[in-house]
Amino acid sequence: MTRCGTLALATAALFALAGTARAQRASLAVGAAVPMGDLSNSAGAGLDLDLQARTEPMIGPLSLRLDIGYEFFRGKDVNASTTVAAQSVGVIGDVGSMIYWVAGPGYFESTVKTQISGHPVSEQRTYFGAQAGVGVNIPVFRWEGFLEVSGVKLFTPGPGIVYVPVRFGIRL
Repeated sequence: MTRCGTLALATAALFALAGTARAQRASLAVGAAVPMGDLSNSAGAGLDLDLQARTEPMIGPLSLRLDIGYEFFRGKDVNASTTVAAQSVGVIGDVGSMIYWVAGPGYFESTVKTQISGHPVSEQRTYFGAQAGVGVNIPVFRWEGFLEVSGVKLFTPGPGIVYVPVRFGIRL
């Protein structure tokens, strides 16, 4: 499935499920993404964009959160850039009124742009993965904002793909 098709399908599912699952709030976040492990050998720090929808508590005090994300990593050596389109669902729990945690599986599509014998080449792969993170709610004027750090691990047969997004967002 192409990246546009995957993103369109995930966006439609996000909005469809958000309405039926009594979405409590949606969020938009931006930040930095730092590659770790094997990924740091071919990619540098980059940009993180994330759209989130959180339901009311559904499993006791736990809510569900749907994420649609996009990471852009600048390239190193022969790689021009690496991008990751992410769609994930996680369980989210509050620790008091200020701190929360989230963890869950996802579907990720990676594209690495490089050159072979002077010719531009794009290598596209899809992976299942998982993410886990913690965040803190912070007031931003009259809106509710948050600062969040996550760890993302893609399950790959070869070199490991791990990155850490640090994002600031506003709940809409």
